[in-house]
Amino acid sequence: MVIIYEKAEIKLTYRQKRRQESANNYLCGNARHAYVLREDIAHGLIENQKDSESSCGCHETLGKFKDIFKSMQHNNIVSEKKPNTNRKLQNEWLLENIFDSHGNYIYCHSCIIKILNISGRRLQRLREIKRQQAEAPTMKLRKDQVLKEQIRDIVTPVNEVNVLSWWEDLKDNDIVEIRFLPKLHNGKSNNEKTDILPKFLSFIDNNSQPNGRKVSSHGPLYFFNSKFTRINTPSSSEKDKPEHWKRRSLVYEFNRTLEGNQKISNGTVKKWLKAYRPKHAISPKKTDYCVLCAECQEQQKRYETISIRLQQEGNSGENEIRECRALAESYRLLLDEHRMDAGFELEHYRKQTEKSRFIYNQIDELQKREKKSDPHKLKEQLVFSLSCDYQQSKLTPQWGLSAQPSETYYLRKLSHHIFGIVNHTFDKNAVYVLDERFVSAKNADTTISLVNHYIRHNLPAWARHLCLFMDCGATNKNQFMIQWAMEIVEKYNYDSIRLCFFVPGHGKNDVDRLFSRISQSYNNNDVFNTNQLLKLIQDSVGPRGTSINAGNRDIINWKSVLYNKYKSLKDIKNYREFLVKYNTQGKIVVYLRNCCYTGDYVERSLVK
Repeated sequence: MVIIYEKAEIKLTYRQKRRQESANNYLCGNARHAYVLREDIAHGLIENQKDSESSCGCHETLGKFKDIFKSMQHNNIVSEKKPNTNRKLQNEWLLENIFDSHGNYIYCHSCIIKILNISGRRLQRLREIKRQQAEAPTMKLRKDQVLKEQIRDIVTPVNEVNVLSWWEDLKDNDIVEIRFLPKLHNGKSNNEKTDILPKFLSFIDNNSQPNGRKVSSHGPLYFFNSKFTRINTPSSSEKDKPEHWKRRSLVYEFNRTLEGNQKISNGTVKKWLKAYRPKHAISPKKTDYCVLCAECQEQQKRYETISIRLQQEGNSGENEIRECRALAESYRLLLDEHRMDAGFELEHYRKQTEKSRFIYNQIDELQKREKKSDPHKLKEQLVFSLSCDYQQSKLTPQWGLSAQPSETYYLRKLSHHIFGIVNHTFDKNAVYVLDERFVSAKNADTTISLVNHYIRHNLPAWARHLCLFMDCGATNKNQFMIQWAMEIVEKYNYDSIRLCFFVPGHGKNDVDRLFSRISQSYNNNDVFNTNQLLKLIQDSVGPRGTSINAGNRDIINWKSVLYNKYKSLKDIKNYREFLVKYNTQGKIVVYLRNCCYTGDYVERSLVK
């Protein structure tokens, strides 16, 4: 005998059916808000005495968006315990989904606070903003003129329930109303400081001068005072820098002129410069200008003049005159020592390049005399010496996709970055030409990629030692260049890589001779496109050199590769020679030295 039990159907009350249908319609987008009984909100009626749950529909509708609301966070979360919530996105979501078009609550006030876990004060502030938005002025437009970002500001009919179907039924020439909504901060950003703007513009005008370019030029027409080398203020890691170094910052110097606790940020300055002074820029660095030479010469002349004036006036004592003469003599001796240092370094550069060329010639002669012989000892001693540097960018006419030159021909020209490499061992040259459309700026990634491309395609497989001579520019002497040398020693079986940087302002080498020939040919010939520039460079360097057109595929993002593997080297400006090789324990380390031709090495490990 089989007993069949029939499942008893659960009967829903009218209020429960109405609430369930309303919640489904709202979640499907067929209703503007969920059905809520006013009696339930006012009195909190309970259908069943045993069940303490509220009879409103907030948990079935608003509860669906609880996780979405909490997940509105920044990507750079500091920790799992303290997530960095994006309150701006949350406030925008609350204004759209919690209130109707007139600023009234769609859900119960207590349910909103409980489900979304927000404060009543925040909810009240947003309600005032929503009411201000409801009273905002409107503008009438055709449907086809409404932008995507303006759809949320459209004024919908009050009696319309299904907003999506109403919008789809409208024709392109139908008129709709759009509100001009105020911002969340009463229409005014926290960074707006209009009272400081006139002082800032006056400061910019007083500390800038025209550079001689025409008004129609695409580049900057004014350069800031040469003492300003940057716009941003010193970072937290640079707080221990001396005061004269901090005053090289444009923002830092301007904040010193403000009274009280007033100050502006880096972003505000850049925004104001872009809006009010777009043709002003930082003065370019003088790469062939030695700061120490200029300072010593200036101070020497200053104290010599002071001593002469004191002697002519006759009112000062012998001790004061003798002190000024001693100071002038000390600056003269410092200048002589500095120039002697640069001379010794240049002499060391010549000896190193000649030595590498001499050893390679010996290897070549031995291989020609005896074909079966292998000069292994000479190969182990050979150090491949390279000189690398950038030349001033060359311009060619540019008129976009048009076949004929138009107005843009006279406004902007196409810039080409030129990077030269002189191989002293082979007595050969290589010049890389990079179009600014593919490589926007000269940076560490560009320099490392071009040097790495050259040594992989032009040096023999048996090469074990490499020496690079470069100037102290930021594109050459940086943390990533040293880290790249460590990566090359590890990956490509080099025994050592040596990086030598010249005394700032005294970095004349064989690459400059190469650039001189290129500049002379460029000034005496017409160049209209990249191919003509490559041909001109090839004719300038002659048969002992080659011109290479580099593109996007040749540039590698070395910074992202090296950043997670190596640590940064502190006080990199105090050293001019970096030797990368394995130490006695078999670890890759960097040996530092203040000078390229003499001194003791200091060992540093940069592997994380």
